[in-house]
Amino acid sequence: MITVQRLVFAAALLAIQVCSVMAAPIGLPQVIAALENPFKPDSSTGLPALETVTAIFFQKSTIADKNKEIRADGEMFIRFASSRTPLMFRFDYFRPTKHEIVSDGELLWTYLPENKQAIRSELTGVFATAGFDPSRDRAINFLQGLGRLSKDFSINYSQQGMYDMAGNYVLELRPARAMATIQRLLVVVRKEAVYTKADPVKNPARPEYAFPILSTTVYDHSGNSTTMEFSNIRANDLLVDSLFSFTPPGYVQIVQPPANSR
Repeated sequence: MITVQRLVFAAALLAIQVCSVMAAPIGLPQVIAALENPFKPDSSTGLPALETVTAIFFQKSTIADKNKEIRADGEMFIRFASSRTPLMFRFDYFRPTKHEIVSDGELLWTYLPENKQAIRSELTGVFATAGFDPSRDRAINFLQGLGRLSKDFSINYSQQGMYDMAGNYVLELRPARAMATIQRLLVVVRKEAVYTKADPVKNPARPEYAFPILSTTVYDHSGNSTTMEFSNIRANDLLVDSLFSFTPPGYVQIVQPPANSR
């Protein structure tokens, strides 16, 4: 006859076994892998698992010496770099003023409708566009090198703590070699991207899980910072080439920065 004591003991033993499985240790390498893997190109196709992402963004920029904060929001479209194609992106800002930042991998346009002005910049020296291979070449820009962050940055948990209030992982990245625009970088990695056993890109439990980044904060060498938070995320939508091209209206003044400013 099964006694109450035996039932209690069996239940306790089962609970210990379940907890031991659930408490399988998650280390820094696993968090870094969850961050990098969606952006690494496949060895056979040269394409990353996460080819495109569309999201709503909220941006907060802080100017240290003026103690000033600027807030903005908008929608972004990104086609990530592969061994075949360069990084392409489009940021449409809704507030505080409407403007567009568009790149086809060769040119970068910043369109300011209120000023009737478009700034045209060539990307040489900003993005490595010619024959860039994310699995082999050092990225010049953070967005371009998401699949190889552990090669281009020293990565640890944030000094303020490894988790945010919701239990997501917070990583601090410092460039392995000096970067003109980045002194350090904080990246909040979605906890579901770390815990899930299913492929978060091919078989996402929810669409936003395919993109492991919840927010980034970039600090420059002057102490200024820019935080971007992402929501309403869609992964691997078909994004046509024309989305990343820009033709300025005829009435717009085109400005090209001097070579020494790039």
